[in-house]
Amino acid sequence: MTEEFKILKNEQEIDCLMETFFCAANRNLKKVLSLLSNKEGWGEEVVFLSFENDLDDYDMAQLPKPLDDKHVLIELASPAVEVNQVVYLDFDTFYNYLDKNVRKETKKSDDSELIELLKRVKITLEI
Repeated sequence: MTEEFKILKNEQEIDCLMETFFCAANRNLKKVLSLLSNKEGWGEEVVFLSFENDLDDYDMAQLPKPLDDKHVLIELASPAVEVNQVVYLDFDTFYNYLDKNVRKETKKSDDSELIELLKRVKITLEI
């Protein structure tokens, strides 16, 4: 992690970041959902999702604000952007993005396993 961050708060910017996140995550969505169902973060190249327990003291100190056990941190890092973009999403908001994405993907592939994994994530996040 770096010390320079832009915290996204604008809904359009957050939607754009989440679209980028899912473009990467959808390549291996079952693995990502499996990790999320265990409250484990995931990352690929320049896109990262972290839960509080994924970060050590050093990483936590680098963040613009602390991450708690009711939020996920999603980061888009360089070289994709000049300044790392981060968004803190509460579990409900994150799950809504996730649900929408998984349902869109199941329409393409008709993969019922994705829905089962999504249900496990919902239980883990206590939604």
